Amino acid sequence: MTITIKHLEDNIKTLPEDLYGEVNDFVDFLKTKYESKNSKDWSENLTNYQKNSIEKGISDIENGRTYSHEEAKQRIKNYLLEKSK
Repeated sequence: MTITIKHLEDNIKTLPEDLYGEVNDFVDFLKTKYESKNSKDWSENLTNYQKNSIEKGISDIENGRTYSHEEAKQRIKNYLLEKSK
């Protein structure tokens, strides 16, 4: 059986909506994986979202908006504790 876009759409619609982001991330991963075979430089295959995320990260570093590893772990721990209430 040939898989069509319609089959994929129908299958995705059976998932809880909170998994749509993961499906989209996996599609982006597959595109990057197979596009990179035709490229000498992996950075040529970054999506605009990925490029924007990198630029934001660089801006955060340049403007001192960073956390140490220990600070980040504590912030994540606090966040998870708040979410579990």
